[in-house]
Amino acid sequence: MKDFSLPTRIYLLATLAIGLALCVAHRPDLGGARLWLFLAMTGLGAITQMVTVKGLVPGSFYTAAVISYSLALFALGEPEAIWVAALANVAAWLRSKGKTPGFVLGFNIGALVIPIAAASLAYGWVTAGRGLYGVAGVMGILAAGVTFVLLNHLMIGVIHLLAEGKSFTASGMFGRVLLTADLTMFAMGAAGALIWQINPLATFLALIPLYLLYTTLKVPVLQRQAESDAKTGLFNARFFSQALQKELEHADRSGRPLTVVMADLDYLRNINNAHGHLAGDGVLTGVAGLLRDTVRDTDVVARFGGEEFAILLPGATPQQALPRVETMRAVIEAATFRVGASSTPLKVTMSFGVAGLSRPGQSAEELVHNADLAVYQAKQAGRNRVSLYAEENSRRAESSSDSAHISLSGERNRQLQLDSLR
Repeated sequence: MKDFSLPTRIYLLATLAIGLALCVAHRPDLGGARLWLFLAMTGLGAITQMVTVKGLVPGSFYTAAVISYSLALFALGEPEAIWVAALANVAAWLRSKGKTPGFVLGFNIGALVIPIAAASLAYGWVTAGRGLYGVAGVMGILAAGVTFVLLNHLMIGVIHLLAEGKSFTASGMFGRVLLTADLTMFAMGAAGALIWQINPLATFLALIPLYLLYTTLKVPVLQRQAESDAKTGLFNARFFSQALQKELEHADRSGRPLTVVMADLDYLRNINNAHGHLAGDGVLTGVAGLLRDTVRDTDVVARFGGEEFAILLPGATPQQALPRVETMRAVIEAATFRVGASSTPLKVTMSFGVAGLSRPGQSAEELVHNADLAVYQAKQAGRNRVSLYAEENSRRAESSSDSAHISLSGERNRQLQLDSLR
């Protein structure tokens, strides 16, 4: 854990220690037929733990193992459920030949057994010992499921936040689809426990929808892929346009300010010509990461096309946005990029144009156009600077474009001149 910050280490160790303490304190009762049921649930947990779906954050994954933990909790009890979770994770870890570090395994176990213990407390408090049947049983299952899912997702979200700086939104831990899927799997486990009490041989019926659940777990990643630019991992232009339209509608209703920033890499063509397009792509990816790291969770950063990026800053006026955009510019200017076979680190600069919502009912196209004109002004002024859109300056720029290219539209003029400045 030498690469982790002190708060991250403390959190990991605390989770591991509490999880271990719960395992030691809860000894399962495995007499008679309970042993075989326990082994079957552990096997189910191990299998589902090994069949994973890629998560939104690199290195993360989702499984359908929740159903086995819930089934063990309601069919056997809290101690057995805790040990099913622990042993299933150990089995999956051994199956992977220990590729995951041991402390990560310990954290994963703790992030399951702690929510299981909390879910058991919630269930007991709601049902007051009356079991799975009746209204109290249903309410108890619901309370236990909500407790388990929210606490489990919270604990995993916190480690992504501490170790990687990923917000709950970026990690997807509180995405509607994933929360619903985990709660559904928890309810399936409880339904399986009810079926077990009536007819043990029919318990497998509760497992039939597992394939559909795994398909559901893929939905957040598929959605993110449809919204993302494949080269940089940022949002794509289509998603940016949709987000901008929503924010404009919200701004019209609430009067909240809104700022759009367009940004364009300076002289990327020179890098492509001197070092190759792979080097240029590496620079694009590096710059995208810097932009992503310097915005708030509520902001939207997108690759708009080529070497052009777009940033949506809800709730910020252009004057409030300027210092933040200047920070972005300075960070990029100071950065170095080692890409391809080049032994010399590459350096780049970026020009930014800032435009704010100036009146109710302003269109998305006009707002982006204004920010784009501000980029052109920054390029004309020498590049590597931040330019605030000013209507009188834009009139002069467009007038100059019109006189130089009489047969072309104003927007096409601006694009051709901007291309010549890159």
